[in-house]
Amino acid sequence: MRVGIDGPVTVGIDIGATKILIGSVTRQGEIVHQTRYGIDLSTESLLKSSIYHSIADYIHEHRKENLSGNIGVGVFGHVDFEQGDWLGTMRLPGMEMIRFREDLKLRYGMNVALDNDVHTAALAELHLGKGREYRHFLYVNVGTGVAAGIISDGRLIRGASNYAGEVGHIFVGRDMEQCMCGSSWCLESAASGGGMINRVIRWISEYPNSRLLPLVKSGEITTADIFKAARQGDSLATKIHKEFIWSLGIGLVNLVNILNPEAIIMGGGVMRDGWLLKELSSFIYQNTTGVSRRGLKEITVTELGPQVAGLLGAACLAWDYEKTG
Repeated sequence: MRVGIDGPVTVGIDIGATKILIGSVTRQGEIVHQTRYGIDLSTESLLKSSIYHSIADYIHEHRKENLSGNIGVGVFGHVDFEQGDWLGTMRLPGMEMIRFREDLKLRYGMNVALDNDVHTAALAELHLGKGREYRHFLYVNVGTGVAAGIISDGRLIRGASNYAGEVGHIFVGRDMEQCMCGSSWCLESAASGGGMINRVIRWISEYPNSRLLPLVKSGEITTADIFKAARQGDSLATKIHKEFIWSLGIGLVNLVNILNPEAIIMGGGVMRDGWLLKELSSFIYQNTTGVSRRGLKEITVTELGPQVAGLLGAACLAWDYEKTG
């Protein structure tokens, strides 16, 4: 148990496709406590159960702390930011809306702010990370999927349906795996962690000598394995790596030319492999227009840590909501 923390702490909840991370965050952005929970996406009922049990466990465990009375929640998928409702996700088609703000207010008497998890991570950069240096930047998360948080003039751009930043569905080519959205042209199919693994599985029979074959057979392959094999000269891994740079590069070049940011801040589990940044940056600077290129001062990896950016962002969301909600 931490001691000596001045002022109340805010509960941040990061609900991702592979885990739930809940923590207590100070106004200075220090995570006092954090607990990781499992998430079950097999059915809608089990999804809700895993989420609500995790929140109940954390609140009960830390009920004696000086909680601020505000909860920030970041979830994957589509969110009604104004109402505080989780509208659904492509990962669970037909999912019934979850009224987070209403439910958590009734259960715990706390104010609840809800948004898309990548939006919240962008807010973390804006308030606590590299984004403090810029008025216009992109936070691009490359993990299970691909999405962006767009900060323009110091404000998060949400769009008409709070769906701005779904860059994983930019069309980049025909020869892709079918995306959850139904298209076979999406950037996410080649540049997300899941997309790259699916492509290895699709082509492994054509590369019987690949270092990746035992990992595919064991079902334990990761993107880190793919990039490691690429560095070692594995033909299949090199193919996947080149398609990753090309597809993500095209998506980011389009965003730079359209939005004219000062910086791109990369996050997500795939970007933990920092050696990708130099090659990706080179592609972007070589292919953007002159004016956009000159305005782009930096392409970097988040300093907040890809594992906790969403948690910190959820707390930042709660602080913003406290001011305006």
